[in-house]
Amino acid sequence: MKQQSQVRASLAELGEDFSPARLTTTIAVGLVLALVNSLLTLALASLIFSGPVADSLPMGIGFVLTASVVIGVILALGSSLPGMFAGVQDAPAAILGLSAASIVSLLAVSGSIDTVIALLATTSLATGILFLFMGYLGLGEIARFVPVPVIGGLLAGTGYLILVAALDILGAESGAVMTETNSVGQFWPGVVLAVLFLVASQRRWPSWTYLVFLVGSIVGFHVAIGVAGVDRAEALANGWLLGPFPDGNLLPPPVTDALSGADWSAIGGELAGVVTILIIVPITLLMYISAIEVETRRDLRIGDELRATGWGNVAAALVGGPPGYLYLGPTVITNSLVGPRRGSALVAALGVLGVVFAGGAVLGFVPQFVIGGLLAFVGMSFMIEWLWASRRRMARLDYLLMIAIAVVIALVGFIPGVAVGLGAAVLLFVIRYSRVDVVKHAISSAQMQSNIERPAADTEYLTRQGDSVLILELQGYIFFGTASRILRRLQTDLESGPGTRFVVCDFRLVTGVDSSAVIVFERVAIVARDHDLGLLISGLGPMESQFAELGREYPDVVRFEPDLDHALSWCEELLLAEAPVKAQTQAFPVSLTERLAPYLTEATIPSGVELMRQGEPTAGVYLLMSGRVTVSMEGMEGDEVRLRTVLAGTALGEISLYTGEACSATAVTETECVVNHLSPQAFDAIRTDDPAVAAELHFFVARMLAGRVDHANRAIRALQS
Repeated sequence: MKQQSQVRASLAELGEDFSPARLTTTIAVGLVLALVNSLLTLALASLIFSGPVADSLPMGIGFVLTASVVIGVILALGSSLPGMFAGVQDAPAAILGLSAASIVSLLAVSGSIDTVIALLATTSLATGILFLFMGYLGLGEIARFVPVPVIGGLLAGTGYLILVAALDILGAESGAVMTETNSVGQFWPGVVLAVLFLVASQRRWPSWTYLVFLVGSIVGFHVAIGVAGVDRAEALANGWLLGPFPDGNLLPPPVTDALSGADWSAIGGELAGVVTILIIVPITLLMYISAIEVETRRDLRIGDELRATGWGNVAAALVGGPPGYLYLGPTVITNSLVGPRRGSALVAALGVLGVVFAGGAVLGFVPQFVIGGLLAFVGMSFMIEWLWASRRRMARLDYLLMIAIAVVIALVGFIPGVAVGLGAAVLLFVIRYSRVDVVKHAISSAQMQSNIERPAADTEYLTRQGDSVLILELQGYIFFGTASRILRRLQTDLESGPGTRFVVCDFRLVTGVDSSAVIVFERVAIVARDHDLGLLISGLGPMESQFAELGREYPDVVRFEPDLDHALSWCEELLLAEAPVKAQTQAFPVSLTERLAPYLTEATIPSGVELMRQGEPTAGVYLLMSGRVTVSMEGMEGDEVRLRTVLAGTALGEISLYTGEACSATAVTETECVVNHLSPQAFDAIRTDDPAVAAELHFFVARMLAGRVDHANRAIRALQS
């Protein structure tokens, strides 16, 4: 249903774009971008089908152009942003160019071109499936977890490879001396064009300047060779023009022909390159989407973008082309100049299809230096962006790692660079994460007690015995390196605080543990046993199964509790049992209970009965004369969170009665309780008939609430230390 709505919206926007009022602008913008896209696609095709595969360039151009068309059409219609321009991309093309050269050098047979086409189709299909998987399962954020230095190093290395390929096209192979003909016809014009593009991009010149450079370069070249008396045949023989092309269009043959003739074992040997593309492409796409959202001030639906890009790459696989996704520059520039135009993006894609049908009749006029200059500009842009511009926004260690990855790619190869980058990123993460103190807070029960409202004498006694309980609040993911810190922290605290009787390790903020961390906790249990301590582990949740064996092996030492509050209350009960003087049960002021008697209803409530429920209207105030009641509320994840346990001499339900709102918590009797109930009607009657009694009740409630606030403040101060 959602996709049908998207289709209807896209068709409606197309109708507006091709209305008489917008028709001219829509077509003009689309045709300009079609020309730019065609030349860029030609450059990327030359990047893939170069070196040992150069003889197959005319056919390869057909595959790449057609893939750019289908990706562009699907993104133009399926994107959540009208005016999203898309086509085949440079980073995948650079990696596939290396793989193509490797395949041809390995096979060294004429049929190797089928294997190259099959590699392109396989890579696009894998990319499409990955995007569809991420889009339909809402996994768009996963790719953001790859460290930025790795991304930057890969893209900077890719830029170097593209630049090397561009220089090769311009006739400046490493170690070779440029001939005068090469210099005049290709190298220096290509360098000048690349520099012009680079200056325009760095200084943010208007977008039409790029078109002027491209058209001016093509026209200027033909004027120059005409003045020099060089005809097209001679220019083609000198390698100054693209071609030669076969007569007719450049529609590629069915991809099934290549699939049937491919050497799949050779494709398997390039699996590392395919995996690298599957790492880079999602990250780059998500980065581009974020940039477009910032520049256009529009929120894109990431799921829609991933799904549309996925189907676009599946379609590219069906025509034997390489992967692609959105074009950042054209999309942002066009949206800023003429607004979101879905029709312009569609015209741009179909304009590239016109180049496919025109074939050599059009492409034979394109100079090689234009293709080489475009590629050189793309490569230098990558390197400048990551090796120079990023130096001020990255930490020094991250920046050095990024440079190291790019250097390895340049000197050794792309796959070793990827391996070094990921390995170094993992090592860097482990080093940095191990510096995070897994013990978020180490406090005593003098600073934090359970949420049981006890008589004042019991509270004072527990405060004096505060050093008896050591509370270690843990955080993050615990593995061997960080778990060892817990052991060292415990040993240090035991040396400085010999009065410790219990150690509580709270896992509420822990996201997970590995098996080595559980082994370290066995050593913690041994230390606790040797010092005659009780080790309480609270808040494990789903991790409890990993510690089950620890509990079975040390049953007299280790105890598990659902949360920190239950763990503290268990320790407090044992400490109070050893108190030399038993505190009297907390009670209400005698004068208050006597004066309230006419308004109260006494009742005996069995255990397990709800006195009030969260979200329901107030039932009034319950004065607890004897027994024990637990007050809890529903947590954010639907679980029950114990707020406090109250004993005799306290009141329940006062907050909702005073505010007039629904009950904020649920109160359940733990034991049989005797309560005096003050209904809302009786409360109103007291305020009307006996203001003095009402004032005494208000004072009692205020003092009780102040005690709770003081209890909470002491816990907050402890957690902030």
